[in-house]
Amino acid sequence: MLTYLLYGLFILSCIVLVVVVLLQPGKSGAGELFSSNISSAAFGPRGTAGVLAKVTIGAASAFMLIALMLSLPAVTGQHSVLQSTEPDAVPAPTQQASPTPTEAPSPAASPAASGSPAASPQK
Repeated sequence: MLTYLLYGLFILSCIVLVVVVLLQPGKSGAGELFSSNISSAAFGPRGTAGVLAKVTIGAASAFMLIALMLSLPAVTGQHSVLQSTEPDAVPAPTQQASPTPTEAPSPAASPAASGSPAASPQK
């Protein structure tokens, strides 16, 4: 549940960060300061720039903190991505018993030697 909340806040901070960065006005170049309308370029209204800068800093901070929290295994309850398997999941090598040599059947145990009617030819 906490993970879903963090992912939701992470996506929201991403969207806010992208929108706020795109809404910020471009900086004027040094060449515009020496033109005829110096008063409008250097001393123009800056009311929204302060608010957008503060929102950008807040969204960037939230983005970094949530990304850090999502990477911690204690928060997400998962193991590290560097661990391929859990240590308990690896089976211990088992030692197989060596096979016993099988004895060849003795000629006395064959049905022909036992004197059964099916094995012995009748005359």
